[in-house]
Amino acid sequence: MEYQQHMKMKRPKKGFFSRIEISILGTNCENIKNISNKISKQIKQYISVTYVDKIHGNDDFNNHENLNFLNVYTDKISHHEYLLNKSSGSFEEHFFDSGNLTIINGNHNSGINQIVMIDQTKKISLLKKKKNLTNVIAFIGKDLTVPDYISDCIKNSQDIPFFLENDLVSISSFITSFVSKQITPLNGLILSGGESLRMGTNKAAIEYRGIPQHQHLNQLLKPFCDEVYVSCRKEQVHLFDNTIEDSFIGMGPTGGILSAFRKNPNVAWLSVACDIPLLNYDTILKLTKHRNPMKMATCFYNSTTKFPEPLITIWEPRAFSVLLYFLSQGYNCPRKALINSEIEIVELDDESVLLNSNTQENKKEVFEYLTRKNK
Repeated sequence: MEYQQHMKMKRPKKGFFSRIEISILGTNCENIKNISNKISKQIKQYISVTYVDKIHGNDDFNNHENLNFLNVYTDKISHHEYLLNKSSGSFEEHFFDSGNLTIINGNHNSGINQIVMIDQTKKISLLKKKKNLTNVIAFIGKDLTVPDYISDCIKNSQDIPFFLENDLVSISSFITSFVSKQITPLNGLILSGGESLRMGTNKAAIEYRGIPQHQHLNQLLKPFCDEVYVSCRKEQVHLFDNTIEDSFIGMGPTGGILSAFRKNPNVAWLSVACDIPLLNYDTILKLTKHRNPMKMATCFYNSTTKFPEPLITIWEPRAFSVLLYFLSQGYNCPRKALINSEIEIVELDDESVLLNSNTQENKKEVFEYLTRKNK
């Protein structure tokens, strides 16, 4: 067997800074910052922007009054500086993933996608960065003229959208559409790795409807998910099909969710606990219809606990780094991550579907409820 020093892991699809990033280049740094700020102002109601730049002499990024970015990341040559443009106290703010989009000053850093501003005075500067023009998604200019040097260094430039610099509405609409198209597929995750100590028997195997609960949940999730997996401990793998073995041991639901992201960090995960037997098709339909991929997660509100409900939650890809950060701070409760992050909360008409069946008494109540309902 060939020696391998480190375990291979599936890496998130992202650039140097974030999953969705656009570098703007082709003109001077002041123009890039100004148009980035104007775009951010137009879209900030729907899309939060982190801006990446370097310090330019007397340029003062500490004055945030006129900036519309969520965060600003600046390179001070000898070190980096990360400035927050809000102070909600959220742990999530420590990550580039706290925003939906990273806009980069392409004169100093590259991004996965690029917008080129047409500026004849910066022709030579742009040509020097030709290798960074890997996926140009738009041009911005003072008029609709595409100079020869642009056509020479960018293939199929005639097929790339062109916007006038003062048409901020069209530019912002284009970027909003671009970001919204980056929605990732949705996989299902049945959390079945608990030891069922209070129930005294495997909760995933209880047959509330004539089949094991994990099979029932699998049937519920399949219409909404590309793939459905069962999260479980190593000794349980033989009990289920299509499993994800816990690689974060002894950490409850958070460990299961993180193990799923470790398997595939490039999809969103709809996690469902195996011990919510009243969950139904309409409830999952409502959650998926209200999915907001611009937030870290989408979940229901539990009026009993007065908190977001982690038992049925859509975790977007950027939740991976957020959950890992909380874990590094000693928090392995998924609800804690939800409370302290930007999330989409959905109201339920009937919260009985959130019933958590953990004991024999709960199990009896569920059977009685289902019996009455089926009469």
